[in-house]
Amino acid sequence: MLFGVKVNIIIMLPNHLLMLTSAFKKLVGASTEFDTYTLLRLQAKSYRLIKNAVSETLHQYKLSVLDWSLLGILFQKPEGSRFVEISTTMGVEPPFVTELITTLKKKGFVKIESDSEDRRAKCILLSKKSTELIPIIEKEIKETLSHLLKDVSSSDFRGYTATMEKMLSNLDKKN
Repeated sequence: MLFGVKVNIIIMLPNHLLMLTSAFKKLVGASTEFDTYTLLRLQAKSYRLIKNAVSETLHQYKLSVLDWSLLGILFQKPEGSRFVEISTTMGVEPPFVTELITTLKKKGFVKIESDSEDRRAKCILLSKKSTELIPIIEKEIKETLSHLLKDVSSSDFRGYTATMEKMLSNLDKKN
């Protein structure tokens, strides 16, 4: 019910996206439906708005959104990560991660060491510069995004992130 009126949302996905349909039905209720063009438009528009807002802040530090994502992965794992782990977490191919890491290493944001468990493998770690800068940049980005999140409750935001994580998990299970 919305303002005392029963609202039906229509889910119309192509047959090859049955798992996505099923996931949405579980998330929002079995009788709830939606249209894909609205879903995709909202996702694309919100991505562009967030990316553009964040890019302005990151540009000051000569970082891209992808650089920031990679640094965030390493920040959450202080013991470091292997190339393949980063690739899996980001959902990109290992050669692309190698390219990102090479650039970040040249800029002094990361360092590459031999893995303590397997000397053949390389472990990517944050540099001292990164560990000091990340909290500062994170605060600036949160301030930048605060106007976008002004009327979004913490519960709504958690639901938004949980929905994205579940969708990605469902796609991982399918592949």
